[in-house]
Amino acid sequence: MLVLAGYGVFWLAARAILQARLGQEADRLRRAGYAVELTGERIGGFPFRLRLHYDRLRVVGPSGWGVAAPGLDAQAFVYAPGHWVIVAPAGLEVERGGDGPVSIGGQALRASIAGVHAAPWRVTVEGDAITFTTPTTAHPFTLARAERFDVMLRPAPDRSGGQLLMRLTGATVAPSSALAPIVGSKPLTLDLALRLTKPDAFKGAAWASAVQAWSKAGGEAQVVRLQADAGAAHLSVAGGAVHVGEDGRLAGSVPLHVALPSGLAVLPMIFGGHVSLPVRIVAIAAALVRGAGGALNAPLKFQDGRAELEGLAIGPAPRVYRPTAAADKAKP
Repeated sequence: MLVLAGYGVFWLAARAILQARLGQEADRLRRAGYAVELTGERIGGFPFRLRLHYDRLRVVGPSGWGVAAPGLDAQAFVYAPGHWVIVAPAGLEVERGGDGPVSIGGQALRASIAGVHAAPWRVTVEGDAITFTTPTTAHPFTLARAERFDVMLRPAPDRSGGQLLMRLTGATVAPSSALAPIVGSKPLTLDLALRLTKPDAFKGAAWASAVQAWSKAGGEAQVVRLQADAGAAHLSVAGGAVHVGEDGRLAGSVPLHVALPSGLAVLPMIFGGHVSLPVRIVAIAAALVRGAGGALNAPLKFQDGRAELEGLAIGPAPRVYRPTAAADKAKP
């Protein structure tokens, strides 16, 4: 009876520590300028687990990017509180800054987080039969659905850095997307592998400060593999590296290879309203091979806040965070 009573006190103490840390983390994010909404918090799982439930969770950063879930469940063994499994049974809603939200649903949306005492953490995100929908007031999302989506962050095998792996299979491009003229109804596959240097420097009160600290320490993302295929269209990168500049945008250079079908309508892709950088890259590549079908091998450069291909400025470099003190160097 004494052992059982002692274990009960131990579980209650673990529950109280978890509840306190969740509150501290929410307060820290709010002080950093995040909008944090946590409703319906419940913690159970006695005797062997800690089970956490929210009726609604919403975290949005100062840039307008964030995530919301109408119901979230997470659990960990009480003797291994650093390894969590998370499920979003009702899907997620990703807020994309000024582009509006995109709702993500599917048969299963899962994640696991472990190894939180080392850098980088071991994080896995996966989903089956994923769907993407946007309201009429938001910019359309590129994809309509995907058979499978996997993202993995983990230490490199030699422990000298980190690895970021992403794979998307059986994806269908939304008909309203600017990629639709290129891909059509062909299934899209994406395979990405990055090596991340200096992961232990990624520390800060919020996303922006952590990225700044990582960049100042010399952290960069080295491209091991990037390949996207859809029918006759092919894009790949092997080698090169990028880092984050003081303006919060990518900087660096990667060797780009693009092979395209013939007869693409280039101008609508370039000037057709809200066009993303990947679409502009494909459109410029199509223009450089004169739309007759062929391949392009050229460095894709990110410098001075711009993305450049074959010396042509094709748009602003992708933004990783929005600086608060440093001026944004991006040029139209």
